[in-house]
Amino acid sequence: MTTAERSITEETARFIIDTSYNDLPEALRAEARRCILDGLAVMLAGTTEDCTKIIHKYIGGLGVVGPARVPGTAASFPAEFAALASGVSGHAHDFDDTQIASAPNRVYGLLTHPTVPALSAALAVAQEVGASGKDLVTAFCIGLEVECKLNEAINPRHYQQGFHSTGTFGVFASVAAAAKLLSLDLDTTRTAISIAASKSAGIRCNFGTMTKPYHSGAAAQNGIVAARLASMGYEADPSGLDGPWGYFAVAGGGVDEEYVRGKLGNPWALLDPGVSVKPYPCGSLLHPTMDALRELVIAHDVAPENIEEVRLGTASNVINALRYVAPKNALQAKFSIQFMLGVLALRRRAGIAEFRDEVVSSPDVQAMMQRVKPYLDPEIDAQGFERIRSRVEVMLKDGTTLTQEASVSRGTPERPMTPDELAEKFTECATGVISADAIAKAIEAVRNVESLSNVSELLTALG
Repeated sequence: MTTAERSITEETARFIIDTSYNDLPEALRAEARRCILDGLAVMLAGTTEDCTKIIHKYIGGLGVVGPARVPGTAASFPAEFAALASGVSGHAHDFDDTQIASAPNRVYGLLTHPTVPALSAALAVAQEVGASGKDLVTAFCIGLEVECKLNEAINPRHYQQGFHSTGTFGVFASVAAAAKLLSLDLDTTRTAISIAASKSAGIRCNFGTMTKPYHSGAAAQNGIVAARLASMGYEADPSGLDGPWGYFAVAGGGVDEEYVRGKLGNPWALLDPGVSVKPYPCGSLLHPTMDALRELVIAHDVAPENIEEVRLGTASNVINALRYVAPKNALQAKFSIQFMLGVLALRRRAGIAEFRDEVVSSPDVQAMMQRVKPYLDPEIDAQGFERIRSRVEVMLKDGTTLTQEASVSRGTPERPMTPDELAEKFTECATGVISADAIAKAIEAVRNVESLSNVSELLTALG
């Protein structure tokens, strides 16, 4: 049977079982280490959030214990529950990385947050089976690749009609990573993928609520469950992604096969087009604009009281997704143009400390949000959505207008964060969760993760 004659489900399963550590180019391994460091950072930061605490309370109430430790906590659960907790924590601040589109008809920022579901599953199962650092990196790279390539192949209608791809395709990252670490054979891996397809879920109406990070955690958990069930002989259609009743047709109305056939690992999505590390803990669709506004107010030393209005011309995908005009809390503020630009105009920063309920409700922030005026720019909208394009104007009370166009933010492949900047982000996220000594040890452990004989050493380094 030729590659073209195989179902996409089978082609995906073959990629999972046939790919080894030696097949990973060094450039890919380096990117994986960067993603793992960033993923662990946001997992640590999210441990203090209410959504994560409730998940831990839920799991604790089940009375389950196991060998998989959860980063930043004393908890140790069976792999599926450790992945659930890590996945929720890692997406709690919306500070985790973003998949980049490779074509104008694919939507940048509306694809997946790829690292957290893949890493949550790989970390948990790796601990359960006593895997090495090399095994972890291999499973993580395979999981992220499957997630990104399958997600980009589905008709864009999937996201546009309301599915949240981090939940719906994160489950395929998890099942791929788990299948690799559990050494499933071809037929069992196909079955696992098909079970995962029936557990794929996540809808966009829950943006700005605790359930958005739950999408990531549930995806990580469900992929492991699917792999475990398949390994025990549970049955499913062997081609669950394909055909008129398969996942691509049902959830998206179709698939553009050229995005996935022959493309798994060719090139690796982590290398081309890459993923974007977030400089701000909020919706990535505004990050280029936020960087542009921050640069304007710093370069021109703009005092908040001198700002008459901040105008933003951008595309429909930005305006539609960032839908909270008057956010009531920090979760809604992560999807509010008015808050994200307003708080930057006031404080010249928008970090974890800014995305707090008390900041959102403060009188100065509320007043500045009233001065932020987004609008749809037809020319920008017509250019497509593979980039996040915008034009920001700061209109001052003396009549001066400061203008800057934006399409790239810090953390993207065009403006990658340096190792020092990544370490700074890790430190911001981890401070108050683990000790300063543990922060330094953790950064060093991730940079040398492939030398670890057992992944548990990495969790020990996290304190």
